[in-house]
Amino acid sequence: MTEVLLRTKAGKELALEALSSAIERELRILKVKLASFEEEMQRFESRHGLSSNEFYKKFESGELGDDESYFTWWAAIHAHESIKTRIETLQELFGQCKQ
Repeated sequence: MTEVLLRTKAGKELALEALSSAIERELRILKVKLASFEEEMQRFESRHGLSSNEFYKKFESGELGDDESYFTWWAAIHAHESIKTRIETLQELFGQCKQ
């Protein structure tokens, strides 16, 4: 667990309100991006007849070759996972701002 100490001239309530507002805004943006990557992944899944999990395993093991679209799909999966992790972190922080 990581602990972060923030210092500001503003009072605690104002600082927490500002943080909460910024986190909420970022969460909205990230959720839109997440949905976009999910749509992209679904298009690849339909086109290639594989789930993204199956594709990822086969691509990483070298079973699928070097088609350019595979690299795009792989990048979409990585971006999706990165955004999910960021959303989880921000949701955790947001919860603490509301305490």
